[in-house]
Amino acid sequence: MKFYLVMFIFINSLFGQNIESLVGKKYEDLILKQENCPIKKVPISKYKKWLGYVQFKNSVIVAVSSAKYTFTYAMQNKKNNIHKIYMTDYNTGKIIEAKKASYVFGSRIMSIGGDDIIPFEKKEDAETFLKKQGGKKIFSIERMTKNFINYLELK
Repeated sequence: MKFYLVMFIFINSLFGQNIESLVGKKYEDLILKQENCPIKKVPISKYKKWLGYVQFKNSVIVAVSSAKYTFTYAMQNKKNNIHKIYMTDYNTGKIIEAKKASYVFGSRIMSIGGDDIIPFEKKEDAETFLKKQGGKKIFSIERMTKNFINYLELK
């Protein structure tokens, strides 16, 4: 499953259309046609620091209430022409590419869904956060498999 997710993202980056990138933007910069997370059914505007985004090839952007649920949503919709997956950098609040992020696992900080992975653009920021907030490990996108995401949900 990990291999397929990585290959899916790689192939999409090679053959993706000229769709505007979300990198560097913030939640407030986007015009979204949704109010609630498709997974948790909570208002996305309340969880700006946690949001992940799935951008489809038709330019539709779906905001999801946390990194964990963003990967869940992407896996559920992997056949629906996903262009890119983005996360919100926990430090800056800016949108970053999911495939380039460093994810802190096992910290004391919880998302709306409990245990989660916390994305950072810079690995140094992830390392600092891990030390301050009692995180257990830093992962890259390759670790974001269905089994791992399910583990976070059950924990």
